[in-house]
Amino acid sequence: IVYPLSERTARFLCRGRRPTSALDLACATGFLVEALRAQGVPAVAGLDISVHAVSRAEPGQRGRLVVGDAQAGLPFRSRTCELITACDLFEHLADPDPALSEIRRVLLDGGRAYLKICHPRHPNARRDPSHVNVQPLAYWHAAFRRAGFAWARVYEAELTPEPGLRGWAARWLRRGREWAGVGTPADYKFLLRKQSGG
Repeated sequence: IVYPLSERTARFLCRGRRPTSALDLACATGFLVEALRAQGVPAVAGLDISVHAVSRAEPGQRGRLVVGDAQAGLPFRSRTCELITACDLFEHLADPDPALSEIRRVLLDGGRAYLKICHPRHPNARRDPSHVNVQPLAYWHAAFRRAGFAWARVYEAELTPEPGLRGWAARWLRRGREWAGVGTPADYKFLLRKQSGG
């Protein structure tokens, strides 16, 4: 199931505007790195804190993945990346500010960051003892503002668009249900944009 989700995410992030460079934080074995490359992103790297995860990557991926800690400082030059992704990272960080600051540093002006963060009402939110920062929406909005990002929430329906008027209506219905918190909540997803000059 992980690879189809990575493919779907990569298609969404490359729709309309394909980035020329991307960095996936908390990349594990590199599924999203591979999916972004398959979408035609020419320069993609991944970073994970787990030596074990990076070492289990497919042989063709290993040279693109590095071991590192997003909170301690990313081993990449400032203003070098057009897109940074972080799926299932921030619920594991007691303080999001250092990682957000590093993301901002490495992004090009006008660059984007896509974050997927565990929803506090998701069944796995409290089951996983490594989830030390499962917060409501207002918490994340404040963190993004402190870090100097413009942001927009991404809804599940936007990741898998259906064509035509019927597809449009289904998207808005699904988006409304997610916004209202009907049923099992999907993870929070955000698209952050770095403003020029920072």
